[in-house]
Amino acid sequence: MPKIKSIFKAKSFETFQELLDQNREIREYLTFEYLNANRDKNLKDVYNLLANSAIEDLSTIQAIDTYLLANPKEYEYFKFVFNFQTEEGLMDENYRLLQNPYVDTLYQETLRLISAQEVAYELDQAFARLKSTYPEFEAPKVQTVYSAFGKDVYMSDSLIVIGLDYYLGEEASYRPNVYDYILKRLTPDHLVPQIMQFMSLPYNETAEGQRSVLDEMIYYGKAFAFAKQMLPCIADSLIVGYSSQDLANATVSEAVIWNHFLEEKLLYSEQPVHITRYIDERPNVLEIDRRAPGRIGQWLGWQIVEAYQKETETDFVDLMDETDAQKVLTRSKYRPRSR
Repeated sequence: MPKIKSIFKAKSFETFQELLDQNREIREYLTFEYLNANRDKNLKDVYNLLANSAIEDLSTIQAIDTYLLANPKEYEYFKFVFNFQTEEGLMDENYRLLQNPYVDTLYQETLRLISAQEVAYELDQAFARLKSTYPEFEAPKVQTVYSAFGKDVYMSDSLIVIGLDYYLGEEASYRPNVYDYILKRLTPDHLVPQIMQFMSLPYNETAEGQRSVLDEMIYYGKAFAFAKQMLPCIADSLIVGYSSQDLANATVSEAVIWNHFLEEKLLYSEQPVHITRYIDERPNVLEIDRRAPGRIGQWLGWQIVEAYQKETETDFVDLMDETDAQKVLTRSKYRPRSR
């Protein structure tokens, strides 16, 4: 069962909490903004909302809109999680936006700088490869919208909504209000690879329990391998979300990066500070080198996964099912490539 749906349908709070602990990205997605804005709420409140919600069974924006209008507590929650507001909730915001001269400029640039038809075609091709790999896969409906920076991507099992204006790239007059190192990958070329990485969630099996840096490295390495499998002609820089220069910096420094992980005994560390420093979003990893891009552990995990695939000739589905990160590392016989 896909991870997000299994979290929504967790039979108990303990199971809900355990699933969130195993899936850090989803935990942040489902809880961070809501709990940060509602200090009187806690994780148990989120569980109670989701356990009784029917939103995951809906497949159109209109159905979700109607449902949230009838369920104000869920509307209050989901507007933080998905930044998805109903027509009633958007009334004042829409008026404000329509009075803002940048909105029309942004809309016209969205039409000029990104092709909804091309995005849909690329996703259709990727979904076809996914279907051939996992015959049980049913392609979700894809809707592209102009959101005025309301939300970049909303995803459920049956629906993907893409705010195209988030992905206009450097030519746009207005850009989303995010850090520059994240802004670099909000381009038309990065959009489909990002979605396919998200699509890996139901298929990317992981071990239960406390997670080490190595566990996170292999998890993300498999996510990148999944995206590459579904988008074989896409450049590696787009798969990993680096600029060409960032990827070049990582590639030429691979031995230095690997030696740092070994010397600092990082692989088996379960300390949150190490996961934050080497796995999560940062502009650079200064502990290694000022040119080492953020998320360097994710990229290094991909190199290990690729070495494992080459060394063992493991079937792709078996790779995604593999939960033993140590086994992947050991059997990969990974060594940094000479540059």
